[in-house]
Amino acid sequence: MTSAGGEPVGRADALEVVGGVLAAGSGCVVVEGPAGIGKSRLLEEAAGRARARGTAVALGRATELDRVAPLSTLLRPLAADGGPLGTGFGGGGFRSIERVGEAVERFTRSRPLAIVLDDVQWADELTCLALRQLVPGLAGSPVVWLLGRRPLPRQEAVDRLIEEGARRVVLPPLGPEEAAELGARLLGAPPGPSVLELVRGSGGNPFLLEEVLTGLRAEGRISVRGGVAEVVAGGASQVAGAASGTDPVAGAAGGADPVVGPARGPAGGPAGGGVGGGVGGGVELPAGFVAAVERRLRDLSAGARRLLEAASVLRRPFSVHEAAGVLGVPAGALFERVEEAVGAGALVGEGDRLAFRHDLIREAVYGGLGAPIRTALHREAASVLRAEGRPPAELAEHLRHGARRGDAAAIRELRAAAEEMTAAAPSAAADLMLRALELAHPGGVERSTAPLVAGAVRLLASAGRLGEARELADRLGVPLSAAEEAGVALGLAEALKHIGDDRGVIRRTGRVLGRPGVPGRERARLLAVRAHALMMTGEIDAAEEAAAGAVAEGEVFAEVVGSQARSTVALFRGDLDGALRHAERSVELADAAGGEAAHRHPRLWLGAAMVALDRFEEAEGLYAVVEREAGRLGTAWALPLLHRFRAELLLAWGRLDDAAAEAEAGLRVAGQLSAMALAPALLGVLGHVALLRDETEAARAYLDRGRELAGRRGPAGSGAAGNGPGLVSEELRWRRRLLDEATGASRGSPSYGGALAYLIVQEPWTAARWRGDPRVVACARDLARRNPGVTSLAAGLAHAEGRLEEAVELYRSAPRPLGLAAALAEAGRREEAFEVYRSCGAAAGRARPEATGRGWTALTASELRVVRLVAQGMTNREAAAALFLSPHTVDSHLRHAFAKLGVNSRVELTRQVLAHEPGR
Repeated sequence: MTSAGGEPVGRADALEVVGGVLAAGSGCVVVEGPAGIGKSRLLEEAAGRARARGTAVALGRATELDRVAPLSTLLRPLAADGGPLGTGFGGGGFRSIERVGEAVERFTRSRPLAIVLDDVQWADELTCLALRQLVPGLAGSPVVWLLGRRPLPRQEAVDRLIEEGARRVVLPPLGPEEAAELGARLLGAPPGPSVLELVRGSGGNPFLLEEVLTGLRAEGRISVRGGVAEVVAGGASQVAGAASGTDPVAGAAGGADPVVGPARGPAGGPAGGGVGGGVGGGVELPAGFVAAVERRLRDLSAGARRLLEAASVLRRPFSVHEAAGVLGVPAGALFERVEEAVGAGALVGEGDRLAFRHDLIREAVYGGLGAPIRTALHREAASVLRAEGRPPAELAEHLRHGARRGDAAAIRELRAAAEEMTAAAPSAAADLMLRALELAHPGGVERSTAPLVAGAVRLLASAGRLGEARELADRLGVPLSAAEEAGVALGLAEALKHIGDDRGVIRRTGRVLGRPGVPGRERARLLAVRAHALMMTGEIDAAEEAAAGAVAEGEVFAEVVGSQARSTVALFRGDLDGALRHAERSVELADAAGGEAAHRHPRLWLGAAMVALDRFEEAEGLYAVVEREAGRLGTAWALPLLHRFRAELLLAWGRLDDAAAEAEAGLRVAGQLSAMALAPALLGVLGHVALLRDETEAARAYLDRGRELAGRRGPAGSGAAGNGPGLVSEELRWRRRLLDEATGASRGSPSYGGALAYLIVQEPWTAARWRGDPRVVACARDLARRNPGVTSLAAGLAHAEGRLEEAVELYRSAPRPLGLAAALAEAGRREEAFEVYRSCGAAAGRARPEATGRGWTALTASELRVVRLVAQGMTNREAAAALFLSPHTVDSHLRHAFAKLGVNSRVELTRQVLAHEPGR
């Protein structure tokens, strides 16, 4: 059996692991090993077992071209003709992931499903993100995930699944006795010393060993004497030749018309370094195997060999018409060649297409092509695919390998394909842009390539490859103009902002803005991004100046982003009408302009202003619009921010369980997207909720972790973790002071920095905690005076000044029940206070009404609402729509409910509902 670390296991044990997951009806297994080790055979057998159990099976295999076709690896088996989900999942944007999840939920109401994906090391970025979301998100549905992959290159998405509980099965090489036994079965006799030499040369890889021995036997080069199988026609030297790839009997290897010449890589290096990366993704193909392929294909006609060469370049199942186009011959001329290649066991049919019988054979053929031939074939493939209207991304993959230096048309097509792929596959898009840059100027980076540099920097940064982005931005070969440097800086600064490196943004933008001659458009955008970074580091005056400068330029995108920053600056200063005005202006501009301005989702900032003004229902509606837009536009980056804003709204509303679930969902999505900039703020919400539940140790852990993460992003020398400037750091310190005051750990008068007004605006009732501090009371008084229509601020002032009965009455007409409960408790009306606290899910000095623990009684009111809807057959999205929550929040509630009830499926959950609420 596998260990937690994924120790190698035998095939019988691997099947036992897979069979156990199939029997359980849900779960994930990752089968890992080099090419040819037996992963595909194991997955096919598992798929057969699943079908025998009545489970629907979606069986698919990634190809190397999937990396430039968003969501193709997942959609091909699920949503193609005959797939379990049917058709209708076109596109490939971020919203498609949620649509697939909903469809799987609906399908599995009536039948369990096994999703079997082989070669996921080649899966596209959006499929990897889908796996990160759907595998845990569908854990309660009868869905089994079986994934096969080579161990290299590393995949963060699949690695994270393993860390979170997916079973990892590592198929090891055959041991000497197992390999000898396989050799005996293949040859019909125990292997002698010469055969055992070949067995050792196979490295314990069953496919490679089978290919070598079967090929030798077919050529009559295996002789059984005295009951022992030996290699003939060359003796020991012959065996050594086969192992080294210089087998003299291979003949054609050194001739004028080789099928697979000496084992070469793409540039004449070792075989296996081609597109497929060799065995295991980067390990050389054994020369003995290359020689075996040479011998197997040696007797093919020259035309059939040319067909295989063209097919190896296409790198996916192909049509006869496509292969004919690459070779420049009529399709009819290939019919006999196809039959010959199929008869020789090199190709197999896949519906109306052809594919190599095993990808290692394709890699051997491709690796044997000389660099000039390979380049020419890629150029021909690009021409054929362009004429057939294939997606630009697939065309670009051939241009990467076949374009000549300085090919202006290829550079344009690579750039266009990169832009098309940016939203769904930024890393693959970055690779295309880097190739365009290499074609434009192979010797380095110079002024003429500045637009390409800017695009590549932006894509690398947005894909999380910040080290490469910084290196490229910093190694410009010649001085750039102000406009060119501004373009490079903007690409990097945007991405640095999203990952929380605000100091990096300030440095990058400041350096460029200090230069004369920066064009107005670039200057405006740099100022807008800089304004947000300055605001987050606590430099409010500078942020206001930068935002105003961005807006003044009149460039729409910069005005949208700058107005967002001005709205938050106004909130920081307690000017709620100003915050509303700037946010409304941002939304107005973005709606009118559309495009990239709409991608900034200004309704998030408008929602924050609405919350400060006690207009909670309107804020909730705005956030629902943002959620729909993010799915439609594919702006996954906005989801953690949406969860943060939504969690703060729910906390202010006193819906503690929903607030915690929303914050947990935000952390989960941020981890899936590798965008942890908002983690400190989300941890702050979780800490505050835990404090209100009297879970002080959990509160302390959340807040300390948040302050630690916030401190990492602060400037050098800012002191202890979380003590740097900035809005999030101030929020975390404020909440930590509330915790210390509640536990009697507070010492002396707290320091509020410059964010006191902002903190009271967020949670007006907390000002009463420090009513003895004249600064707090004075600030609350000033806020109430400047914002006379905001009832919560008036209630908070009365509360802070000790006018408790007045505060109670004001709180009753405001939407913040936690303030009402606190004022009632201080006024001695403890029973009434307890009822309000209970309705919020808070503890209020008593045992929490929905006690934590296990069992039906441990479910919170929010969890019960979700459980009841799911038991009715609703999907997560349907339940979310009914409860005005996000699907991720519903998922968080379900996770907690499953854990408390000790169930792991929706069927078991429904049984629990029927047992405890039979009338439903």
